[in-house]
Amino acid sequence: MLLEKFRPQVAGFSQWTHNRHKTLALARLVKKNIPDCIVLLGGGHATHQAELILQNHPEVDIVVTGEAEQTLPELLALLRSGGLTELVPGLVIRKNGGILRTAASPPVRDLDKLPFASMYLYEAINLNVTMQAEFISSSRGCPAACSFCSSPSFWGRKVRYRSVDSVLQEIRFIRDNYGLIYFSLRDDTFMADRRRTVELCRKLIEDRLNIFWNCQSRAEGIDPETLGWMRRAGCECIQLGVESGSPEMLQLLGKKIHPGQIIKASGDIHSAGIQLSTFLITGIPEEKETDMEQTINLIRQIQPDDLQIAPLAYYPGTRLFETSVKNNRLDADIFEICTDDAVLAVDNGHRLVKKMLLKTERYRHSPDIRLLLEINKKSGYSAVNSMQAGDKYAAEGKMNLAEEQYQQICRNEPDHPWGWYLLGELYEQTGKPGKAARSYRRVLELVPRHGPSAERLSIMDAR
Repeated sequence: MLLEKFRPQVAGFSQWTHNRHKTLALARLVKKNIPDCIVLLGGGHATHQAELILQNHPEVDIVVTGEAEQTLPELLALLRSGGLTELVPGLVIRKNGGILRTAASPPVRDLDKLPFASMYLYEAINLNVTMQAEFISSSRGCPAACSFCSSPSFWGRKVRYRSVDSVLQEIRFIRDNYGLIYFSLRDDTFMADRRRTVELCRKLIEDRLNIFWNCQSRAEGIDPETLGWMRRAGCECIQLGVESGSPEMLQLLGKKIHPGQIIKASGDIHSAGIQLSTFLITGIPEEKETDMEQTINLIRQIQPDDLQIAPLAYYPGTRLFETSVKNNRLDADIFEICTDDAVLAVDNGHRLVKKMLLKTERYRHSPDIRLLLEINKKSGYSAVNSMQAGDKYAAEGKMNLAEEQYQQICRNEPDHPWGWYLLGELYEQTGKPGKAARSYRRVLELVPRHGPSAERLSIMDAR
């Protein structure tokens, strides 16, 4: 057992709403085996439920609130020296039989000073390191005020950005050390600062990092010029928080957008040759059948490539939760009482999700090959559009035309690993192992630690 091996003096757990019961179970396990170990909780759920947690769970000693990069080193130093923890900002602790919340910890101003999280993934146990390394955050904070989201109350409403050079350095580090050539930029609103977005795209192109990536945005942050830069820089998918097609539900959720903006943004994304993924929310207490029909009609109009639907759920730190508690619609200690991973706003939330999926699935968009070719003709070559066109041709069984599109990437950008990898897959599928092997080897010349290419070569060599 790891506890017996390491015998830690301090154990910390990141607690979010979905894993709140599991982290408390781990805390109890630590205390049972090492009674003197100091157990810390941090993360979004612990931050907003700190007092309740300390009142109800003696296995937890301290809650570290908000961003912990500055708080944690100071706290550990004091614990080591026996100093007064109440002097450390950003803590909730037990004091004189009660519970004390110390002064708020200031947010990290210069995000560039923080080390890349990916630098320490080699220390992880029982973790898919490659999958974890794919996700990058280049900013903190969200200017929006959606009633169902706790991000602004945790990170703040003012967006703090890492420098473009810092983001590029992390991408390069992960590419070189983990062999990744696809990334997901998980900023709450990646396109909030258009000038910075364009600068990042320009540098991705100039520095020849040759990756594909996706991001999240709000409908009002979309504009054709920025989309053009993103397309050329390898952005293949944008995820929009649509939530609903009903103006009343959008207002209720605090979205501050209207369906017309969603339709225009979706059209601009399609026209740029970038895939559109949408997030929807159903199971809203006030939602009527007419509201659901408006959402279905919106999906019919925008035809996303991918569609994800979730039931509305309560989270601590959200306006939705705080208002519901204030109006006596919800118990303040509901997260202690409810044993489910999520506390849904309506009991039949999951059933409503299935209902919405059945009615919207037919409207998913399949990229039109003519549109992709027209975009390349009108706006110029991009690896993203050649990849999409090749994939479309391959799905239709037109392998020669798919090969032509993938080869276009290799001709225009011989140092782009995606062109060679797509060719390797195509040649393997069409019974050309020699060509496939040469393509995979070319990928490994460009990205020596690219796992999928090495794996395919190993399998082919074993045959």
